[in-house]
Amino acid sequence: MKLTPSQIKNLMRRGLRLLVDPEPERAERERCTAFFDHRCAYCGTLVLDGQGDLDHLLSAARGGRNHISNRVFACKRCNAKEKRDEAWKKFLVEKTGTGSAMEARLHKIDEWINLAGAVPPLTEAALHIIKEESERVTAVYDQACKRVRDA
Repeated sequence: MKLTPSQIKNLMRRGLRLLVDPEPERAERERCTAFFDHRCAYCGTLVLDGQGDLDHLLSAARGGRNHISNRVFACKRCNAKEKRDEAWKKFLVEKTGTGSAMEARLHKIDEWINLAGAVPPLTEAALHIIKEESERVTAVYDQACKRVRDA
């Protein structure tokens, strides 16, 4: 797999964030999937093995953690194509309306958050430090690339 310089920079940024906010372990991911009965937390679609994701309820861009309590099992359509960084409760209403299906899914998600032990979002200070250090690391990378090309 050939990576572009921008992909490498993105991996470095993500790597720095993972130092303070690691991804859930496999057992936690499996526990989440089982809790939602292999069904998308948003639309209720049965999701076959390997076809689902753990979606961030509060997006990482908005300070949401990778902690399992901030993640729900979701189909790829809801997670990657429709919800994106939208607020999850707003998306849930858009997806299901305001009837009993929405109430049941809302209750299930709230139950998961409580069961998994919610953690607070990253602070603005932590997000700022991650951003600053990411910029510093990518600037050093740019300088190193220029030196290698110019050699």
